[in-house]
Amino acid sequence: MNISTYNSILFALQIGAFVAICVMIVSFFAMIIQWESPRRGRHILRLLLSLAIIVGCIVVQQAIWRNLLMPTLREQQMAEQEAERAKQLDESSVLKTGDEAPEFSLTLTDGKDFTMSEARGDVVLINFFATWCGPCRMELPHIQKIWEARKDNPRFRLLVIGREETMETVTLFCEDQGFTFPAAPDPDRVVFSMFAHDLIPRTLVISPEGKIIFSQVGFYEPDVEKLEALLDDQLTKLPEDDKDDAEAVNSEKVSE
Repeated sequence: MNISTYNSILFALQIGAFVAICVMIVSFFAMIIQWESPRRGRHILRLLLSLAIIVGCIVVQQAIWRNLLMPTLREQQMAEQEAERAKQLDESSVLKTGDEAPEFSLTLTDGKDFTMSEARGDVVLINFFATWCGPCRMELPHIQKIWEARKDNPRFRLLVIGREETMETVTLFCEDQGFTFPAAPDPDRVVFSMFAHDLIPRTLVISPEGKIIFSQVGFYEPDVEKLEALLDDQLTKLPEDDKDDAEAVNSEKVSE
């Protein structure tokens, strides 16, 4: 139901209620005037009937508002929000879904290096954040849960990048918040600028083929479930023999 239809129905209900009020008022005074007359019962009946019509109009109006119009308005609002998010993502992104992820290398807080070329063949989740960013702080606990649930999968790679953050600030922030996911600083926005012009938090998923298959800006909790479903779908599609090879490679790295 749209606003125009609702307004038409509301106008009809208002007219009905107005007529019922008029009848009720006339019946009330007629009842008083003819209290001793046998017609008193008819006036009382019309008064009660008018009152029932008024109440019925109110009930119908509220039912239509809550059950028909409100869901429509909510859907329209969500569609407008999604359109605005898509516009922000498009205008702020350097690379978009379907583009090939650029080559880059960063040093993690644990001293190890992350190189995009070495992650080829794996499912890679990249998240850009800043320690001062409120939405980032809301999103990162969900990223931590994603990491904890999939860190034992040798084909899953996660990199959380602190935009315009130093090694010290990223390390202290992760320690203070209890985050154990792989994190690295990007103090001069070198890596961030490869993907976007501005706006964080920003989350991307890179396929085993090196293509960007998911790109999102801002934090909206319902999107976490979609992100997890995409990651699991990508990980499930990987051939079992490749997984075994990756596990063997990881075991060799650990033994070294």
